[in-house]
Amino acid sequence: MKRNRMLLASTLALATLLSACGGNEANEAQSSKTPDAPASGTSATSSGNDDAFTIRLGAWFIDDRPYMQEFKTNVEKAYEQKYPNASIQWDITLGDTYSDKLKAELASDTAPDVFFHQGKTAAFGEVGYLADLSGESWATELNPGAKSAYSFKDAVYALPMGIAASGIWYNKKIFADLGIEVPKTWAEMDAAFAKIQSAGFTPVAAGFKDVWTASMTFNLWMQPYGNESSPTYGKDLYEGKKKLDGPEIQAVMTHLQEMVEKGYLNKTALSIDWPQSAELFSSGKAAMIVQGPWMPGTAEENFQTKGHTPFDIGYFPFRTDKGYAKLSLGIDQSLSVNAKTKLMQQAKDLVGVIASPEVYGPFNVGSGTVPAIQGMQLDYPNSALNEYLKVVDETESGMGYETYLPASAMTSLVETFTKVASGLKFDPKDLTEAQKKLDKDKGTVILPAE
Repeated sequence: MKRNRMLLASTLALATLLSACGGNEANEAQSSKTPDAPASGTSATSSGNDDAFTIRLGAWFIDDRPYMQEFKTNVEKAYEQKYPNASIQWDITLGDTYSDKLKAELASDTAPDVFFHQGKTAAFGEVGYLADLSGESWATELNPGAKSAYSFKDAVYALPMGIAASGIWYNKKIFADLGIEVPKTWAEMDAAFAKIQSAGFTPVAAGFKDVWTASMTFNLWMQPYGNESSPTYGKDLYEGKKKLDGPEIQAVMTHLQEMVEKGYLNKTALSIDWPQSAELFSSGKAAMIVQGPWMPGTAEENFQTKGHTPFDIGYFPFRTDKGYAKLSLGIDQSLSVNAKTKLMQQAKDLVGVIASPEVYGPFNVGSGTVPAIQGMQLDYPNSALNEYLKVVDETESGMGYETYLPASAMTSLVETFTKVASGLKFDPKDLTEAQKKLDKDKGTVILPAE
């Protein structure tokens, strides 16, 4: 299914992805100009692009990575062309504390004028926190799936910063040396694991100390198994036509148990975090890793800074026993305007600047994501990313089944997945608790637009 038909996955699994990549939880408030500029929501005069004002922009993921710093610089330069005397105050809280901080600020009317966030737009839109951005030029150019995911009551409330897919990254040299082709079925995958292990390598590097990596792996694995049984698997779960203790989830849990029993995961899978698992992969000790599109860039950085011998990286999706593949596509960062800002036009213009090809394009190249704004043709310098984007473009994709599940049910499923990864035998009865939580808490689910 081509990109213009992509639907978007729930960002439940992604909700902490960049938090993990973002580094620490230090708070940072940075102004692009003078620190004694007027506070957010104030201006020196009432109108005109030459007025002096400070506009606040909230984020959790803008750290010291080169492409993030380039993004900040590009935003400031482009905004200065429109508002020469404006200052952007970057309200950055690195890590997973940002979400709670933002919710508290929105509730107390102290949130930034413009802010990045994650999750379903409806959760913010239904309580009046977001300004309607439907009239902005970029809003009419959004990928249809992105537009439906970030609309509420037929209005667009957020700019998605890019569409991403996670999956399996592999060491092409190890595969080539061992004569392994990219697996097309589970049987082929199992055979590849065995050959890799026999050659002295760890088949798959895992860092499940970071719970989001376990959640991501489980959901990516479940996507094809669920949708192979029904194209509306997630909705079927919500409506009771399918069960969380059904054969689809049991198949994934059983295969995970087989991998653990055969030693196909690193023995430290439950005790190391994602950067440590990335190090295991980029050092050439592990042949595969399940991660997002930032993995090639992370590997290149490890090659340069840690002295590892570079190797070419490839990408392929999870497949079922029969070879069916379906990607779960999602959006990590989205950008909205505070409905209560006193700088409404200036805030909308800041979003417009970020949506411009000069700013939005390099951001997507740096993050390895597909533009959610149609018509942008980007050149990704990393060959692995270009291969990844080709696979994404050619592979069927859709909304993640987890979009239809309450957080309590997802937590229970991931706990079971992690328990099996630890070496405990899978018991189908463990899935009964997840089903009970789905039945009990389904009223908390904000259903995606049809």
